[in-house]
Amino acid sequence: MKILLIGINAKYSHQNLALHYIKQYSKVNTKVLEFNINQNIETIYGEILKEEADVIGFSSYIWNIEFIQRLSSDLKMANPNVKIIWGGPEVSFDTKELLEDNPAVDIIIRGEGEETSKELFNGLTTEMDLSKTYGISYRDGDKIFINPERELIKNLDDIPSPFFDMEIQKGKLLYYEMSRGCPFKCAYCLSSTIKGVRYFSEERIKSDLLKIMEFDVDTVKLVDRTFNSNEAFSIRIMEFIKEHAPEGMCFHMELMAHMISDEFLEFLKDMPVGLFQFEIGIQSTNPDTLREIYRITNLERLAHSVKTIRSYNNIHQHVDLIAGLPYEDYDSFKESFNYAYNLGAEKLQLGFLKLLRGSRLRIDADKLGLKYSKFPTYDIISTDWLTPLELRQLKMIEDVVEKFSNEDYFKWTLEFLIDEENPFEFFESFATFWEKHNYHMKSHSRESLYKIFTEYLEDRTDFEAVVEILRLDYLLNQNALPKAYLNPQGIDLKSYHDLLKDEKIREGFKISMDIPTKKLVNEFKFEGFGFGGQRAVFGFYYTKEGTIRLDITEDYERITNGIY
Repeated sequence: MKILLIGINAKYSHQNLALHYIKQYSKVNTKVLEFNINQNIETIYGEILKEEADVIGFSSYIWNIEFIQRLSSDLKMANPNVKIIWGGPEVSFDTKELLEDNPAVDIIIRGEGEETSKELFNGLTTEMDLSKTYGISYRDGDKIFINPERELIKNLDDIPSPFFDMEIQKGKLLYYEMSRGCPFKCAYCLSSTIKGVRYFSEERIKSDLLKIMEFDVDTVKLVDRTFNSNEAFSIRIMEFIKEHAPEGMCFHMELMAHMISDEFLEFLKDMPVGLFQFEIGIQSTNPDTLREIYRITNLERLAHSVKTIRSYNNIHQHVDLIAGLPYEDYDSFKESFNYAYNLGAEKLQLGFLKLLRGSRLRIDADKLGLKYSKFPTYDIISTDWLTPLELRQLKMIEDVVEKFSNEDYFKWTLEFLIDEENPFEFFESFATFWEKHNYHMKSHSRESLYKIFTEYLEDRTDFEAVVEILRLDYLLNQNALPKAYLNPQGIDLKSYHDLLKDEKIREGFKISMDIPTKKLVNEFKFEGFGFGGQRAVFGFYYTKEGTIRLDITEDYERITNGIY
């Protein structure tokens, strides 16, 4: 019997960890094929069809379920004898309804899949009675059966590591888990449906990590719901990663910032730059909202942790908010936004509530006044506190924040423009301009974003001062001469050569005098600026690690006998 396991990932760079666990645990002849939702569905269908499998299993999530529904139907039409199996978080609830609505599907695996898949695959091979397999829902003729739940695997080390038999392509994002479950019960999250937290042993984790560190990947994303739920464990693992990780590899993890102790903060101070990224969920600052979604947060402590880590300049942080939660109206969300933005994290991600199958918020949606799309990804449409148009306005703000704040291309300009008391007001105004000119309907290059920002600023009385800062941001982020709309103060090419020949300037940029000037010209830009009545000249050196900026005003005057 040939068993095919199919992953339809959200992006090319992603890989499906769950299917590789199942392949290793089941110990039967299975083959894993991975695609992504940006590929042509007919191409994917053809690749699956040519395998001529007896059993096809799909790993189902909110982002791929509609793909999977169509593929399942077409594959069943092509071969009525093939067994179609679904598993994954999107299909672990409401399975009777799912089987009724999708006649091509024979079996659904609910919840944790390793033990159930192993038993099911062996049962299909021997034509065993499916009624004895816990953790599945299935059809037999015109009838649908919902078998009892399966107990969770007690010892996660019983699951063989998938990393010793996985082909990891260069540039892929690698997912890894050290634990399953979450100590919290957030009402919007499926982790709340699983009791307790189970850990792989530290010996197993360290073995996996050493293998992972052999792969040529840039980012390892931990899928643990709360990495620091056991702080002592977290510190030991991070210390191990610090000792063994190759240069350039980054580990991304989700933490509860209000739980970070002073000792942990002190420990984080010495972490290498870029080794870790933290994702920190805030979701809301409204106490009624937090109470309704069962989220416990000490906002004062959370702010202390994020700001302290930010001061170290060694760990990238990104904080999350969710729009559309119960009791959060427009003004309340504005307060949540201002709190989150003023933490100073590198990114602020504005998410919108998705009513996931099995979550308490979906179960209680009518009672709570939450209206949501009946189609994946089940996005919130309106609440008793937010109208559809208010949610749309927040999506415009999210678009502007993502393009102009999160990418760091406008760091100094935003710092100059934004009032700490009300950053929301700035982005709200910008979003109105953004929509008025239909910029939300188009794709944009980085160059076009600088031009749009300049257009937005044109009516300001301090426009000339602001455009100086915007030009500085421009030069810090791309190796190109500023366009006319940025009022460039160009330095002539002869001056470039004279400046790059200067020993003091080379010393400032840490460049050997042995390197010929002609090899450096294309890696440098020199530009004049005016700040508060003062004139300055900066040099910008573009390296693989980033842009190095140096104030060379005095050197410029010395070398060229004057200012620009």
